[in-house]
Amino acid sequence: MRFAGSVGHTLLQALCALEKKMNSRQRLELKRRRSRKLKLYWHKRNELDAFRIRFEKATEDYLAKRKLMVRRHADFFETPDKTTKELFVTQSLFQMLEAETKEYLVSMSLAQDPPDVAVSINTGKKIGVEVTELVNEKAIGLDIKRKRIQYIKEIISWNYETFTLKLQNIISTKAKKCEQLPAGYDELVLLIFTDEPRLDATTIEEYIKDTMFSDIEAFQSVYILTSHDPKRQGKGLLKVGT
Repeated sequence: MRFAGSVGHTLLQALCALEKKMNSRQRLELKRRRSRKLKLYWHKRNELDAFRIRFEKATEDYLAKRKLMVRRHADFFETPDKTTKELFVTQSLFQMLEAETKEYLVSMSLAQDPPDVAVSINTGKKIGVEVTELVNEKAIGLDIKRKRIQYIKEIISWNYETFTLKLQNIISTKAKKCEQLPAGYDELVLLIFTDEPRLDATTIEEYIKDTMFSDIEAFQSVYILTSHDPKRQGKGLLKVGT
């Protein structure tokens, strides 16, 4: 009986030691998991901090360059470089289209020119976007030279004839440029943006509603993006030829 009790006691000690060892391993594994989580947390935190610093620096650089730009006329969409502007207005186009359709932008990048921007949407389509600005170049020059009277006369000179003539010229010029479009695109879109103070979305809509434009068949869609739409209290978007 004493022998059996001794064996039982030894077995109990062994079990306790094993349990203690297992608890020790569990605690060690718990510490390791916590350590890994902390490392991951601080890695992500450092990445976010680095991104924030880069973003703030890029924003500061952009604003500094923006202040140095001499152009002030119709400059709502203006950026220090052309490629940034092309991407910005293309993104604005698809954000506005997304509100009206089930299609949305998946990726966007600069293209071969033509087109200026390559866009992939959720349906799998690859869309080429040719981007151009509708602006009174003469008004830009007069504004830079601070010739105020001539400048004011120029910015109010828009009417049905001057606008439709300018728009037709843009469509025909871009249609000719995009004749040799690289393979791989499902659609070609012409995106015309404007910040002319006399050309809000309501005015342009009135100008184009009964007007036929030649060479427009070179594109699946032609859009005009405006800086102001009185109905939306924001940017305006109009489709030409519908």
